[in-house]
Amino acid sequence: MILIIDDDIGIRTSLNLLIKQAGLISYAVSNPTDAINWLRENCPDLILMDMNFSVETNGQQGLELLQKVKVFHPQVPVILITGWGTIQLAVKGLKLGASDFITKPWSNNTILESINLILKLLKL
Repeated sequence: MILIIDDDIGIRTSLNLLIKQAGLISYAVSNPTDAINWLRENCPDLILMDMNFSVETNGQQGLELLQKVKVFHPQVPVILITGWGTIQLAVKGLKLGASDFITKPWSNNTILESINLILKLLKL
């Protein structure tokens, strides 16, 4: 199961469809509160997570959510996705435990390669 956390319904729909076409199962939520509530009861194999959930575009909300996610499920890999990516933000995210950092708009092949590689490494 892959958890998608993004406030944009178009992004959630696109990622759900992409993951389904790849033969995987996903569940999507639109905000950090719903994500934490879902994570209290469930443990996904991987999380795809947006970095911004309001008009702010500095990624701080995503970094804070990443830290909370890692409290509940420290071993679950997280791929950060943002339309406002910088090298500095990517480094911060990776230092806080993210497995990958992808900018929007993404390449479907790139995101699927990242997902498949991470899931493959989990099985080793």
